[in-house]
Amino acid sequence: MILALLIGIALFVLGLSVHLGMLGLAKRVSPPGCAPRGPRLIGGSLLVLLSHLAVAALFAVGFALAASIGLGGFDKEPAMSWMDYYYFSLITVTTVGLGDVYPTQHLRVITGIASLTGFLLISCTAQYVYQTMSKQEE
Repeated sequence: MILALLIGIALFVLGLSVHLGMLGLAKRVSPPGCAPRGPRLIGGSLLVLLSHLAVAALFAVGFALAASIGLGGFDKEPAMSWMDYYYFSLITVTTVGLGDVYPTQHLRVITGIASLTGFLLISCTAQYVYQTMSKQEE
């Protein structure tokens, strides 16, 4: 369990770093205080989307790595493919959690950290989107 916790914390730090870096770039492309329009608004929004997709990919790699070293598996038949890892990571990071694929053993620890990470990143994104859109309406 300690190893799963360490992997989860490392993924959290990496994911947070990636997200904050891309959110900073989005703020330069589409600053919240400047009433951006058109391409700048779309550009900033796309950077935010790419950030969340990148964090999900990071956690997918972490899930695959943790499963390969025997920290657990996933209740899914047949075996997990890359797309299954990414799908599971994406629904976990977005906190949707559909339940059609679920982790076993110590992978549950990493899954919990992925959900908390996603919640934090979504909150950061919501603040940026709110500030940008409220300036749009003025």
